[in-house]
Amino acid sequence: MANFKEIYIGQMIETKVAESGIEISRICNFMKCSEDEISEMYVQENLSTEILLKWSKLLEYDFFRIYS
Repeated sequence: MANFKEIYIGQMIETKVAESGIEISRICNFMKCSEDEISEMYVQENLSTEILLKWSKLLEYDFFRIYS
């Protein structure tokens, strides 16, 4: 079972992006932000639900289930 005190959602998103092979330009267009902002998200422990929902849609993965 995962230790919920040590969930780093940014790392999980970065892993899923690598697995998916989606190009950074597509990610930036979808998320409406720069490559630097995407890189910053990858190091975050927490992200807003709005951003997490966008990542879930883009990567076709339910990141919310990690918390349930």
